[in-house]
Amino acid sequence: MNKEMLLRLFCCLAVLSIYLYQVIQKQNVVNYLSLQIPKLNKDLKTLEEENVRLKFEIDCFESPDHLMKLVRSQQYAYLKYPVVKEVISLKEGLALQVDFDKHQDSLRRFKTEPVLAVGVSH
Repeated sequence: MNKEMLLRLFCCLAVLSIYLYQVIQKQNVVNYLSLQIPKLNKDLKTLEEENVRLKFEIDCFESPDHLMKLVRSQQYAYLKYPVVKEVISLKEGLALQVDFDKHQDSLRRFKTEPVLAVGVSH
């Protein structure tokens, strides 16, 4: 009976030690990730500042003053503003109008009747 009691005690200690090991491993992962948060936060702020800087550059490039300077430059001298006579405007309408009745007969050819497959495998 003494050996049986020692075996039970050993099994309980083994299960307890495995459980504690898993808890410590999870705590290690949580601590590692919490240490990574400030680094990631710094990277995020850097990226946000870079985005703001790039948006400012885009706004400066697309400003009317800069675009007019580009038009006056030799590189874009061939561009001209269109005259009203050259602009074609189209009325808004449906992009595709399909006559459903006309195509319904062709669709009926492709329809199949439902088939019930019943069989026995040996």
